[in-house]
Amino acid sequence: MKRIIFVDDEQNILSGLKRRLRPMRHEWEMHFADSALKALEIMDTEPFDVVVSDMRMPQHDGAYLMAQVRERYPSTARIILSGHAEQEMAIRSVAATHQFLAKPCDADMLRATVLRTCQLRDMMQSERLQRITAQIGDRKSTRLNSSHVRTAR
Repeated sequence: MKRIIFVDDEQNILSGLKRRLRPMRHEWEMHFADSALKALEIMDTEPFDVVVSDMRMPQHDGAYLMAQVRERYPSTARIILSGHAEQEMAIRSVAATHQFLAKPCDADMLRATVLRTCQLRDMMQSERLQRITAQIGDRKSTRLNSSHVRTAR
C-alpha cells in the first residue's frame, strides 16, 4: 500500500481531497496536514512514498516543504498542487519538485499523476533497473578501454 501525505492550509481543500480520493483508500494510506511543519512532523515518524502540497501556505510554503522533503527524504516523490503559478514561487520549487499540477485539478488527474509517479519511483528503486544501469556503465567503460587499447597499438 502506498503512503501519501497531502498538505494544504485550507481545511476545505483537505476535506475535498479526502472525499474525492476516498475510492483509493484500499490502495493508498492517506494522511492530511494543514501546514508544512505538521507534514514534516508526520514524515519524521514514518516513511511516505509521495507528498502532495499546495504552493501557497502561511509561514512555510510548498517550495520550502519540497526542499525539506528532498533533503530529508530523497526517495519520497514530490508533487506541487497549486492555483497560484507565480513565477518566483514556481522557480523556487522546480529543483525540489517532481510534478507541478495546477488547481483546480480533478480527482482523476490527481489520481493518475500520483499513480504514475509511484510507478516511476518504484522502477527507479528496483534492483533490476539498478543492475541494468550499472551494466550499461560497465559496458561503456569496457568499450572505451578496448577501443583505446586498439588505437594505442
